[in-house]
Formats: sequence, C-alpha cells, structure tokens
Amino acid sequence: MRQTLLIGLLIATLFGLAQTNNSKSVLTEKYSGKYSFGEDVEKGSIGSMTVFAETDTTILFFIDICRGAPSYNLGQHYDRLKIKNGKGIYFSKYKSNKKGCKWELTIDSDTLTLKTIDNCYACGFGGNVIADNKYIRKGLTRPEFFIDGHGHKIFFSKTSPENYLK
Repeated sequence: MRQTLLIGLLIATLFGLAQTNNSKSVLTEKYSGKYSFGEDVEKGSIGSMTVFAETDTTILFFIDICRGAPSYNLGQHYDRLKIKNGKGIYFSKYKSNKKGCKWELTIDSDTLTLKTIDNCYACGFGGNVIADNKYIRKGLTRPEFFIDGHGHKIFFSKTSPENYLK
C-alpha cells in the first residue's frame, strides 16, 4: 500500500513537472508572430518579419524584403534582438562596412515599426533595399520556423543565428 502510494506521488510529481516545462512562457511571447507590409511587388516594396520569443529579454527575427519593380532587389537577415517594453535597438556590421546596420524596432499589439537610425543602412541587402516600414501582424500563432531564400525550413529552436550560415 505504502509503495503504491509512493509510486503514485512520484508519477504525479513528474507529470506536474512535465506540464510546467511544456507550458513555460517567456515575457517576449506577446511579440511572436509574422508581420508584413506591401501587397504587390509590381507596385512597390514588400516584406515580412517573423518574430520568435527566445527568452524574457530576447527575440529571434527573420526579415525578408523586396524592393519591388523594376529591380526586385532582395534583403534577408536572421538574428537576435534584446527587447524591453516593446522596444529594441539592433546593430550589426556587415563585412568591412564602417557604419553597419542599425535599427530602432518598436512592437505594439498589432504592428512592428522598423526605422534605420544614425544613417546606418549597410545591412548586406541588395541595392536600395531598405527595411524601414510599419509591418502589420498577420496572426497570433507562434512561428516555429521561417523559410529562407534557398527554400530551407529553418527552425528557430534548432538553429541559432550564430549557426545559421555555417
């Protein structure tokens, strides 16, 4: 009897821990989703940003933009951003460019606004491709992956930005 009770308690405890770990949420979860702008590449720029909550203070993002007709120049980038109260500053250097790429990102309930700051436009995108825009949320579903320009499905939980192009 005592052994059965002990085994029952052990199973209940393990089940409870598993439930807790599976439902663990992070503070940045409210930013998860897919955001986009533009509707017709023939009429102008289009783009999307997929946001994945990583920790309480960081998100992973994949941005995919096209300048539109007539050049159809593209830009894609996968990285991490520290975010607090819906705001973050992103900075990276692309190759040997001195200025680099610097964005101010603001997310509220249904929009993500991206603005280049300090005249730092060297993000490694195609000619005249600028990420600045107001991106509208297209759903509340947490994205598990993005599809890159090569057609590869990249899972946020399995591939960190540091390991993406290796």
